[in-house]
Amino acid sequence: MDVTDQQRRALASFLRSRRERLSPKKAGIQQTYGRRRTCGLRREELASLAGVSVTWYTWLEQARRIRVSRQVLSSLGRALQLDDLETAHLFRLAGESPPSAGHPCSKEDIHVQYLTFLDALDPLPAVICNHRFDVLAWNHGFSVLFPHFEQLPIEERNTLLMTFEERTRTMYSDWDQHAMQTVALFRAQNAENLVQPEYVDLITGLEARSPEFRDLWRRMDLETGGPALRTLDHPSLGRLHIGYVKLALINTDATLIVHQPVLNPHLLAQLRELVEERRGAQRQGRPPWLTAVPEPRGFAG
Repeated sequence: MDVTDQQRRALASFLRSRRERLSPKKAGIQQTYGRRRTCGLRREELASLAGVSVTWYTWLEQARRIRVSRQVLSSLGRALQLDDLETAHLFRLAGESPPSAGHPCSKEDIHVQYLTFLDALDPLPAVICNHRFDVLAWNHGFSVLFPHFEQLPIEERNTLLMTFEERTRTMYSDWDQHAMQTVALFRAQNAENLVQPEYVDLITGLEARSPEFRDLWRRMDLETGGPALRTLDHPSLGRLHIGYVKLALINTDATLIVHQPVLNPHLLAQLRELVEERRGAQRQGRPPWLTAVPEPRGFAG
């Protein structure tokens, strides 16, 4: 991606501010006697830690038109001891997409306010998934929409796996389109993650058990994952037209997916009735995700 002069100046200012913030002691540099003119690290100290030349790094802080590789950006981020948010900002200023954290988040990484919001969406079916498409949490509406979901083993509760699971597959009248877009979306979202063991195991397992997945995976298609419409044949509700939207959850790699009935004004009332039946059948109407409420984490927004 082309980097504008304004971006270069912003990158230079950001690097300078992070360098001046980092003390020699915290960076593991033994201080010499005498007064230091800089608040934090000197340019030559940071250049040494990052494995680049002092001249090149000086040019970078002067916003000169030089190319910065992803490898060097990663080295600078480590040397400056940037957190994930700062590292992502560094990459974006340099015209690069931020690196992925690699390991998918778990339910414990999801703030409890997101989970209570998920429950409040009932009777609209909603689910929270990570980048690996593992289902981390779901509401009663989702259990109503996919009645077999809670019968799946925990390790099989993954929307990519579910796409090729027989009971889910028979529900989609437009399964070919759904499968193609799901596989393409998974590839597009996980370009940097596919070497991670969790992702390798998922892909190799699916390739071994599903010829359809194997063929779709080898097509190398990509999908953006915007709003879409699906047609489902539900075992008790009949044919359903379901639209869905996806909302990214900040500070995680997770996404909230909300399903909304369309073309049937009575379906929402039917879902509400089935959800209330489920709530009444369960002790105190506890939401499906509430096996244990995680400790509240920092919540930005």
